[in-house]
Amino acid sequence: MSSTDAGPAGDGADPGRRRRAMLVAAFGTVVEWYDFTLYLYLAPTLAIVFFGGDTNSLIWTFGVFAAAYLMRPVGALVFGQIGDRVGRRQSLIASAVLMSIAMLLTAALPGASSIGWVAGALMLLLRCLMGFSVGGEFSGILVYLLERSRDHNRGYVTSWACANSEIGALLAVGASSVLSVTLSPADLQSWGWRVAFVLGGVLAAIMLVLRHGLDESPVFERLRRDGKLPHTPVLDVLRTQRTAVLIAFAITSLSAVTYYLNITFVSTYLTDFVHTPTATALGLSTLAAVVVLVVTPFAGALSDRMGRRSLTIALAVLAAISTPLLFALLGTGANGLVVTGALLLAAPAAAVTSIAASAIPEQFVAAGRFSAMAIGYNTATAVFGGLSPLVATILIEVSGWKLAAAFYVTVIALLVLPVLWVMPETAGVRLHDTAEDRDAATRT
Repeated sequence: MSSTDAGPAGDGADPGRRRRAMLVAAFGTVVEWYDFTLYLYLAPTLAIVFFGGDTNSLIWTFGVFAAAYLMRPVGALVFGQIGDRVGRRQSLIASAVLMSIAMLLTAALPGASSIGWVAGALMLLLRCLMGFSVGGEFSGILVYLLERSRDHNRGYVTSWACANSEIGALLAVGASSVLSVTLSPADLQSWGWRVAFVLGGVLAAIMLVLRHGLDESPVFERLRRDGKLPHTPVLDVLRTQRTAVLIAFAITSLSAVTYYLNITFVSTYLTDFVHTPTATALGLSTLAAVVVLVVTPFAGALSDRMGRRSLTIALAVLAAISTPLLFALLGTGANGLVVTGALLLAAPAAAVTSIAASAIPEQFVAAGRFSAMAIGYNTATAVFGGLSPLVATILIEVSGWKLAAAFYVTVIALLVLPVLWVMPETAGVRLHDTAEDRDAATRT
């Protein structure tokens, strides 16, 4: 096998064992996205519990969400070093330990009615711990899946990390819906929200047990065997892969802003700005999550056939044009139009995220790929993922214009288009172990 073959063709594990390893790895996205999506869906309740429920409490709640995302690049750098120097498997196990601790402690937090402002401070601390721990989670899973897939189906294989994340989102919206329907507002604020976070802690504990049985990535094993592990992966990436970092940042920015505004923010938008009943908004979010789950693997497989570059550019243009029109449908409050708007917002956002799952790690060579994801993926996720609901809420509050959030998506989509235009096509292309391998292949 060529040292530049990124697929696991030389992996000694049988196909069944390889598939099991990939499923176990992808299960982590269920837990990660359950937690962060749950926080968004419970934001109106958490605003009351931890920040008193006054005029600015929702902004404070989204501020905590944003702060957690700002910790992702920090965690990604730490876990990136582990993943590139010690092993992909060890990094995934370490992040699982911290995730389970953060979720279970969150469920035990007292509210502002008991300890005042300290409650909000403790929530901030635990959300930052969660953000730190998942900094290496999703990017690590994408790297692991990419390195265990074949050249011809990397888009389809990595898309299942996104599909599984939507299972986590479905669990989150399902738990939120059941609790909001079966409990009174007082009970939901008193103890109901805690049940949802306990469930997340249990899922994280299960994930930890499963990951102990993971095989190491065959690509990492080859790098270790050949003595090609990077000593300073972050510095190596910044020295030899700056263009790849920029492209990954652009792809992630588009993926993050469309996912967090066109999918997860819709529930809060309908509840707080269109005054849709909470149960109805969560029901729509459930339907949207199903759409995302269906679209995601299809989009990943399509990118294997048609290419990542052309599809990503087309989806960026579509997002820029359609998002304001579809948010306008949500603003009508008419049931049929609201359903149509929510589902049409979800489908292209899901496709962008699915294609990004392979397109982003494919920009980098194997040596330092984990750390490169910390820079290119997690930095953009922190800025355009965690901050997007907060920015959208502030834009609407300050301008008094409900469509301000939608045009935020339009602006970001248009800004990243020039970078997407020059991104290389990576679908089906053989990847490389090191920058030297890549450069040698380019010269020939």
